[in-house]
This record gives sequence, C-alpha cells and structure tokens, in this order.
Amino acid sequence: MVTVMVGSASHPVSDRLYGAFLEDINMSVDGGLNANVVNNYSFDGVYLKHHSMRARGTDRWRTQADPLRFWQFHGVSATSYGTQTRGEHGQRIETSCPALPLHPNSRYVRVTLPAGRRGANIENLGYNGGGRHAGECAIAISQGHRYDFSVYVRPVAGVVTLAVSVVNASGAALTDCVGLSCGGPGDADASSASAAAARACDTDDTAHSNGWVRLTCTLSGMASGLGKLHIGLVPGNGHLGDCGYAGGGADAGEQRADGARADRDGMHADGVRADGVRADGHHAGRVATAPTAVSIAAPSISQSAAQSAVQLAAPAALSDTVIDLDCVSLMDADTWGAGDPKWRYGRFRRDLVEAIAALKPAFLRFPGGCITEGVTPGNEYRWKDTVGALYARRQQYNMWAFRMPDGSSYSQSYQIGFYEYFCLCEDLGAKPLPTLFAGMTCQSPYRDPQSIPVNSEYFRDVVVQDYLDLIEFANGDPDTSQWARVRRDMGHPAPFGLDMIGIGNENYGEGYMERFDVIAEAIHERYPSILCVMSAGLFPYHLSMRRAWNHARDIAAGRGRMLLACDPPLAGSRVIVDEHSYHTPQWFASQARRYDRYPRDSAGVMVGEYSANGYLAGRKQDNAHANTWASALGEAAFLTGCERNSDVVRMTSYAPLLAHAQGKGWMHNLIEFDARTVMPTLNAEVERLFATHIGPMAYECSFENRDGERGVADRLFVSATGSEDTRFVKLVNASADRIDVTLDVSFGLRVLSSAPRNRSACKLRVVRLSADPNARNKLGVDGVSSEAAERREDTFAMAGPPVRFALGVPAYSVTVVTVSL
Repeated sequence: MVTVMVGSASHPVSDRLYGAFLEDINMSVDGGLNANVVNNYSFDGVYLKHHSMRARGTDRWRTQADPLRFWQFHGVSATSYGTQTRGEHGQRIETSCPALPLHPNSRYVRVTLPAGRRGANIENLGYNGGGRHAGECAIAISQGHRYDFSVYVRPVAGVVTLAVSVVNASGAALTDCVGLSCGGPGDADASSASAAAARACDTDDTAHSNGWVRLTCTLSGMASGLGKLHIGLVPGNGHLGDCGYAGGGADAGEQRADGARADRDGMHADGVRADGVRADGHHAGRVATAPTAVSIAAPSISQSAAQSAVQLAAPAALSDTVIDLDCVSLMDADTWGAGDPKWRYGRFRRDLVEAIAALKPAFLRFPGGCITEGVTPGNEYRWKDTVGALYARRQQYNMWAFRMPDGSSYSQSYQIGFYEYFCLCEDLGAKPLPTLFAGMTCQSPYRDPQSIPVNSEYFRDVVVQDYLDLIEFANGDPDTSQWARVRRDMGHPAPFGLDMIGIGNENYGEGYMERFDVIAEAIHERYPSILCVMSAGLFPYHLSMRRAWNHARDIAAGRGRMLLACDPPLAGSRVIVDEHSYHTPQWFASQARRYDRYPRDSAGVMVGEYSANGYLAGRKQDNAHANTWASALGEAAFLTGCERNSDVVRMTSYAPLLAHAQGKGWMHNLIEFDARTVMPTLNAEVERLFATHIGPMAYECSFENRDGERGVADRLFVSATGSEDTRFVKLVNASADRIDVTLDVSFGLRVLSSAPRNRSACKLRVVRLSADPNARNKLGVDGVSSEAAERREDTFAMAGPPVRFALGVPAYSVTVVTVSL
C-alpha cells in the first residue's frame, strides 16, 4: 500500500497552463475548420512543386500556380484570368486580363458555353485528401440541414442561369436545385423572373465593382451522404424543370441576389480598403504573360437527374454565353457564430470549434508551427495577406504539401486569417498567442534554411514592422491607428487584448538570438508589457536548448536592454522560452520530474508543442501506431510534472491539434475528423480531463511507501491543484499492475476550523480512464467513430476534513479525484 499525501499550498498555478496550438497542417484549416467546403474556391490555387533530392537545395521548393485545380468543367471552355500570377519562386508576374478581377491578388475563371450547347456544368468534389481518395466526393450533406451558397459573377455575353445543387457520385440529388440568373446590361430579353438578378449586375459603380455582383441562395438537404458541388450552366433564364428557376425570395429553393458589390468594406492602413481595392478604383498590373486556358470535353452520356432536368428545360443559345466566376462558397448554414456580425468573412465549422472548446484552452497559439517560417523566403506566413475581404487575401502554398500524396495539393486560401483567429480566441475565452516570422526560414532537418540579414532594410521595414503593426491591429485605437481601423472595419471595433507574441518558431542558434533581441527591443520600446516568447529550437534535449536558456537567463538577470516585459501578463515570467518535444511515451514519463530542477527566475517555460509520437526516437509513423493509449499515458505522466512545477511551466499545448482523416501528413494528432464526423483521440480525452480539473493553487504531493514496494515512483505519477475548499488529485499508473493507494488530503488549519464536522461534509468524485496500451480511437470510412477507453465515474460522501481513504489505481489508467467541502 502506497500513501499519497496532499499537503499545503506550494505556489499559484499559471492561469494559462493548458492551451491549444493551431496550425494549418493535416488539412486542419482548409478542409477542416474553414466552413467553406469548396476546394480552390476562388480559382487562385497556389501549390508546392517539390523535389525530394537535396542536391537541388532551395530550388527543390518551388511555387506552382494552378488556378483551376480541383475544378471539373464539362461542356464548356474555362480560362483563368487575372492581372498577376505567381512564378516558380513565388514572385508576382503580370498577366493579360480582358476585364479586371475583384482585386489584384485575385484571379477568376471565364467560362464560355458554346452556342447550341443544351447544358453544361462545373463541379467541385471538396476536400477529399487526395491520394487514393482523389476522385471521391467529399462534401457532406445531412438531410434537413440548410446550406448557404454564394458566388461572385460577372456576365460577359448573354444571359445565363446557374443551377446549383449537390449530387452524389452517381448523380443522385442530395439537395434541392436552385437557379441563379444573371445577364449583361445589354441583354434586353431578360425575363421578369430574373429581372432582380439582372438589375443587380447593372451597377453604376463600375470603377470599383467592375461589373461583379455577389449572388447567394440556400440549398436544403434532401438526403444524407457525400457529394460534389454541381453548377449547371443554362443559357437564358427560362424554367429549369425540377430545379426551379431564378427569381423569388430568399427561402430554400428560391434565388436571393443580394447585389453586394466590391466597394462595401473598410479601408486598409495603406489607403487600400479592406476589400483591397484602392480608393481611386485603380487596379495594378497589365499585359505581360499570356493566360492559361483549359478546354474541356463535352459531358458524358450519363447525367444526373438535376443535369437532365436542366438540359431538357433550357433552350439552346444562338450565340456563345460567357460569364466570369469567382469566390464560390458552400457551407452548412449552422456555422460557428452564425448571426454574429463580427463573423463577416471566414467562417468556422461548428463541430470542430466545439471539440476545441471542450478542451477549455486558456490560450491559442497560431498560425504555426513551421508554416510561420516557411521553407523559402517568401513562403513565410504574412498575416497582412490574411485580413480584409476574402478575395483580397493573397494565397500561398502550404509547405506541408510535401507530405501530401502528390507532394503538392495543399494551398492556404487564407479564408481563415488572423482576424478570424483572434475572433476564435475571443469566443473560446483563450488568450491569443500569434507567432510571426523572425527572418529565418524553417530550420528543421532537410529544409535548406535561409535567413534575411538582420541589418537589411527588408528586415527592419517588413519583418520587424509586421510585429508592431500586428499589435496595432489587435489592440490599437481605430481613431488613431490605421491597422486598428482595419480591425474595426472588419467588424470588431474593440481591441482583442493581445498581451503576448511568439518570435519565430523552432528557430535556434546565434543568428536567431540576434534577431530575437532586435525584434523584442522594438516591441518593448513601444509596448513594454507585451510578453515575448523565445524559441528553443526543435529538439527536447538540454544540450540543444542550452544557448536559448543561457540567453533567457541573461535577460532574466537584467543583462539585456528593453528585452524584459514590464508588468507581464504571467506574473513572475518576463520572458518565455518555448520548448518542443516529440518523443516516446517512455521518454515523456521519464521527464515528469524534468522541471523540478529548473531555476525559479524571470524566465518561464512554454511547452508549445508536445506529442508522444516517438518521432525523434525513430518510431514508425503510421496510422496503426498513432494515438495509442500508451502515448496518452506517457503524456499524462509528463503533465503531472508540469502541474507540480506550474510556477515555472506557464503554458503547454499539444501538437498537432487537428487532422483530416484522409489528408494526414502527421499520423499522431489530438482531434481527427472527416467531412461528417469529429473524433477526439485518446490523447484529447486525457488533455480534456486534465484541463477541466485544475485549480488556482498547486499543493505539495509526497509518497510514503511503508510496504517497500519497489519502483513506485517510476510507475505512479501524481499532482494536486485546487482552491481553499477543493482539491484535484491526478494519479497516472503507467504500469501493467494495479497500485493500491491511500490518499491523505489535508485542507489546512483555517479550513479545518471553519468546516462543519459531520458524516457527509466531504464530497468525492472519482473519474477513471483505462485501456489496453495499444488501444486507439478509430474513425471509420463510414464516418462512424469508436472509443477505446473505458470511463468510470463514482461519487460519494464521507466525513472530513481531513480526508483519508483507500483507492485502487488500475493498471494503465488515469484517475482524477475531486475532493470538495
């Protein structure tokens, strides 16, 4: 029998101990959190062209502009246009453009329906993860749900009706079909049924909107299943058979043309409106390179019911019908924050946000991760490219594309950008921790790192200035700050309350320390209370972290001008060092006492990325070995040490947070999902249990092993937190044997003297999770998940305080005991 004694309070617990780290990896954002299920929604696709041979150096990471990827065009010709495109090294290249796009950063598709064609369509499968799933439909429809569709259109020649629906792989309709009709100003034959839409296209503000109009409608789910977006192209505006027709009100099955034009948003800091169009209506870029064009063959004989209805009802056009399309969106109407005016732009998938919210994160670190630095100069994450109207956001290839099946098809559309991340933090009650590029590309092995000279104009005017402008964007006064006005015009006049910022990710070495100092000094010169987070590199070993910690200790001792935060948000920590750990479950258990020996000074620890995936030990990285109960137990043991040392360990967050089950680059993740289902892993169950049972004070824990049982300290891991009248005691048994424990909980003399002494004065709640070490939660191909851990919960009352009772801790288990008076 082992006695575990919980004694007096030792120190306050960091109020940000458990957080979340969100990076667009594993299709976490586009294909996941992003509620828009249309892949390459804006015909702006920018992808990675990757060569694995290191002999190519940085040239093995190249940009590939492929604006029509993931779209299928049947019976029409499709040409990509815009005023600029991207070269192999990410540079801007001017291109010819017959009519201006919504924004210089945006391209569009011009679709031509040949005269005489009695029906054609364009389709999008959604985010299916590629590889063996590349041809599969991936848009989830649920019967009875409503789905919001929108598209920017510009009629060029003739009148065309868009017949919008979602159909399955066999062509069966999953939603109703809604017609949206629009014709050019010169088309006098537009019928009364489409008059409202036609008038919406006839704008008197051509200098700004350039003929673009946004059309919207709502689809109703008629059957549940996976499908593809199907847009039939019908010349004219006649009756659409079973698909309905253009016109009418805004209800499901009817058209709604809101006439929203491209001049409705606020101003950017540089004189550009939030929609990115300059106030004088000027668009940069003119003829230089020929556009790319794609001619698509006619559709096959086999047609869906929706297609057939359109085809039979529509008369053939006497001349070619031409229309421009951009920013196609389809999402479940029940998005996170639906109806809240601050959510004007990017939208979040509700069930994924709810899964994150269940973790009770006290902070959210974003947007990375390695995508913060990128793999070549120019591939770094630029937050200024991610704010404003969606069509103004400049897309970028995702460096994690090299882990995709084709090594390419992963683009960052930035529909979810920094504004949306800040709003998400606000809704979760989590403090934001943005991490920005420090002038050094990714230094992970085999990544060909490069650095921007610290004394260069670019480093000063772009790299450093991005930090200062971000703080203004988050916290500034819109009356005096240009970037704060951007925030206000996007829908959030109040500040976001940013009080900490990460300088680089997994950067290390003398060059990084020099850049950290320059950036931190610039921040504290203007914003002295902002807490700066320093990277300690990517390896969890003391030797590899020594330079970072020596530098942090010097800063903590005052040997550094303007580098310490004044009155920082985390009391006692004026600089934070970010340690990352990817190792085996056994290694994590061995590190439960890692922080017992860390000095207590002004330098605190953030475990910004951790996962017991065995990566650094060379363990096999595949689905069968990922997220086992053994890995969750190792992490739980480690977290007891973080709680016991929460006066120096100020923040922790698991990595990666999210993973699309069919699009995983990393096998070991916290929450997995597909188009229909969200499945927290066993690791997430442990994290949620720890984060929802935490108090403001840590309490001393000690063992008394009277029976002389050997090795208990290496098998049983304990921590305790709580408040004056509550204790949360966590016990992790990482061994194959049951351990019998006597739990002795003291509440102190003050509580002892005031507490009523009766037989039911103390309430106990015991929650246990246990499983086979190799067990794991599974998400099936049918979208059904299975849970592997057995959860048992018991509540009872007993006399006290003090509290003393016997408890059996099962093999391979995590137990949380809540004692409350």
